[in-house]
Amino acid sequence: MSIGAWMWAAVMAALAIVYLRGMRSDGLTGNKMLKIALVWVAIILGAYVIVSWLTGMS
Repeated sequence: MSIGAWMWAAVMAALAIVYLRGMRSDGLTGNKMLKIALVWVAIILGAYVIVSWLTGMS
């Protein structure tokens, strides 16, 4: 993977962690947290594929 791909993954992971920590502080736990995490993974992966396809990043 290129450095750009690693940077993209790091930024997206940081955003997901901050979001999930905020949700946990609102009282969300267990199975719902897992579902939200899976949705985030799907969104991040989809965004990465679209950006890499549009920009030619490999």
